[in-house]
Amino acid sequence: MQMHLLFRSLFNALCLSMLFTTENCYTESGLFFDVSATETTSPLQIKLALDGQGPLSYQNYTVDGLNLTISTTIPHHTYPFAGIKIDNPGYRIADLPQTKDGYYLFSVSDNSPVTLLIIPPNPPWYPSLEAFEHYNSGRSHVFPEATFGGSYSGNNTVDILNSPMVYPSGYNMSYLGPNDLFIYGGGYGDVAGSVGAFVAKVAPTTLGPIWYNQLINTSINGEWDYPGSMGILQDGFIYVSYGYRLAKLNKNGVIIDTLTLPTGGAEPKNTSFNGFNATSDGIIVMKSVYRQAGCSIQGPDALLQCPDPTDVPASILLSINPQTMRIIDNITLPAPVGARPTIGRFNEKEYVYLLEPTTAIRYEVREGKFILDNSWTPEPFVSSGQTLCTSFVVMNDWVVAQTNTLPASTALDVIAINQGDSSKLYKFQPFEGDPIPPLVEEAFSTQGPDGTQAISWAPMSVSADPENNLIYASDSLPGKIAALTITAGGLEMVWKAEQTTTEFTTLIGSQTNRVLVGTDIPGPEIPGNNINDFVVWRNAATGEELARSPLLPAMTQGTMVQPYYNGNMFFEGQAGTLIKLMPAP
Repeated sequence: MQMHLLFRSLFNALCLSMLFTTENCYTESGLFFDVSATETTSPLQIKLALDGQGPLSYQNYTVDGLNLTISTTIPHHTYPFAGIKIDNPGYRIADLPQTKDGYYLFSVSDNSPVTLLIIPPNPPWYPSLEAFEHYNSGRSHVFPEATFGGSYSGNNTVDILNSPMVYPSGYNMSYLGPNDLFIYGGGYGDVAGSVGAFVAKVAPTTLGPIWYNQLINTSINGEWDYPGSMGILQDGFIYVSYGYRLAKLNKNGVIIDTLTLPTGGAEPKNTSFNGFNATSDGIIVMKSVYRQAGCSIQGPDALLQCPDPTDVPASILLSINPQTMRIIDNITLPAPVGARPTIGRFNEKEYVYLLEPTTAIRYEVREGKFILDNSWTPEPFVSSGQTLCTSFVVMNDWVVAQTNTLPASTALDVIAINQGDSSKLYKFQPFEGDPIPPLVEEAFSTQGPDGTQAISWAPMSVSADPENNLIYASDSLPGKIAALTITAGGLEMVWKAEQTTTEFTTLIGSQTNRVLVGTDIPGPEIPGNNINDFVVWRNAATGEELARSPLLPAMTQGTMVQPYYNGNMFFEGQAGTLIKLMPAP
C-alpha cells in the first residue's frame, strides 16, 4: 500500500515535471486552467496545454465568449509556453505565434492571468479586427472584435492623437493585426491635396508612415479621381481598387501585380470601379461607375456637377481571381449602377446584390460566373421625388437599403426585401415630417430633382445588426439618426435621436453591449460643406449618448469612423489628418 501511494506521488510529480505528456495525468490531477469568457458567442471547443511546444497533452474546455482570461490552478509556477488550440474551423487567436500542431503559445501562471482574443472566421477576408471596409461582404458594419474603451454608464472622456503626416482624403483602413495597419486614400479629387490613390502603413503609436506608396497621380494624367477601396483577403495580400485598376501589394508596400480593368462603353479616364467585394471562396467582384464624357470635374462632385451626370453608359460587373489577377467574368448590367456591390449567402447559394435606378437585381455567383436570378424581381420601390439607393446590407433573411443617396424632395424610405421571396418588401419613412434647420433648408433650396427643394439626403448606407435585429438609418438634412427593427408586420421604429452625419455608422462591442459610433456635424454648419465634426458613441439599443469627442476637423465625407484595437478608433480627416480617438471612463 505504501509502495502504491509512493508510486502515485511520483507519478503525479512526474506528470507535473513533464508538463503532462499523457491525458491520464489530467484525470488524476483535475483541471489545470481557470478560464472565463466575455463577448458572448456560440459555444467554442478549445484545448489548453501547459506546454504547447513540447510533447502534447491537453484538457478540453468549452467557452462561450471571444475574450478569454486564463490562469493556472498550479501555485507558484509560470508556464512560458502554454498553448491554446481552437477546434472550431476558421477561428484563431489574435497576435500570437502558432505551432505546427496548431497551438497558440502564451505565458501564464496562477497569479499572472493572460487575456486572449479569439477572432471568428470572416471568409474571404483576413481574420483581423478589420480587413474589409464594412467588415463582412454583407456590409453590416458590425465589427465583432472591436470594443468600446469607455464606460457603458456614460461619463466618459475622449483623448485624441493627431498624425504628424498628411494622408489626403483618407478613406478606409485595414489591419493584419494591431501593429500592421494600413490606410487608403487620395480618391477625392475635389479635395485639395488629393491627387490619386495611395496606400500607407501607419505606426500605431505615432500615426506616422512606416511606408507610403502613391499608386497614381491624377493631377498629371488627368484621370477621374474617385474613391475606390482597400481590403486584405485571407492570403494576407492588400488589394486596392482605384480608377480602372486593381493592385495587389504585400505588407511591405511592394506592388505584386496590377490588373488594368475593361471600362465598358466609357473612356478609361472617366471610369472608376468604386470599391470591390468578394465571395466566400475569395473571388473579387467589382462594378464600374462613370463620369460624363467631356466633363473634367474631379471626385464625387462629378456625380452632381457635370452637365448631365446621368449621361453615362451602363455599368459593367467583373469577377477576378486574386491569385492569378485575371478576369473570370465580365457582363454589362441593365443600367448605370452607383451603389457598391453587396454579397450575401442564402440557401447555400452566393449572390451579389445591386441597386438599379428604381429597383434591385441579384446575380448568383458560381465559381466566378454571374447568373442572373430571374426569380428575384422586387417591385419598383424608389418613389417620385426620391433618388437612388445606397448599397444593400445583408441582415439575416433580408437585404436592407435606404433611398436618397443624392438630395431628394421626398423623405427617404428604408427598404427591406426578403432574400427568399422578393415580393416580401417593407418600406418605412423614419424621418418623414421632421423639420429641417433653416440654414440647411436654404442651402438645399434647389438641390432636389429638377431644381426642387431638397428635404432629404443620405449619402451613407444603413448599418444592420443581425444578432439584435436592428437597422440604423440616417438623414443629413433633418439631422436625425434612427434604429428600426423588422417585425412580422413590417419595419418599426425603436428610437430616434438628433445627429447630423454624412458618414456610415460603425457598430462595435458584444451583442449585449453594442455601441453605435458616428460623426455629428455642429449645428450651424451645412452638411457636405462642414468644416468640423464630432464623433459620438451611443448605446445601440437605446440611442443614449455614451461619449463625445472634442471638436475635430471635418471627416472625409462618405467614410466611417474606423474601429481599432483596445477600444480605440481612427478618424480620417478630409484635409489629411489621421486622428486616434481614445475613449475612457
